[in-house]
Amino acid sequence: MKYQQYKRVIEREHRMGLKKVMHHICVEEGLNAIEGEKKLGIAKEVFVYWQHHYRFSKRQLLFDEIINNLKLPGDLK
Repeated sequence: MKYQQYKRVIEREHRMGLKKVMHHICVEEGLNAIEGEKKLGIAKEVFVYWQHHYRFSKRQLLFDEIINNLKLPGDLK
C-alpha cells in the first residue's frame, strides 16, 4: 500500500483526520513509534514518516516549544 492508501484507511477507521489521530497517539498518549505503529496496525516506516511530517516526534515537539518560548530582542512582552 501507498501512504495515501494507509491514510484513507486510518481516517476511515478512526473517523477523524490523520493529523488528529497522530496528535492523539504521539502527544496525548505519548506513544513512541513502535507502540504507535502497533496501535494503528501499520508499518513502522509509515508511522515514523507521518510523525515527522506533522512534527509530533518528541525532539520536534521540544524544539518547537523552545522556539515558541524564546523572547526576541524586539519583543516587549
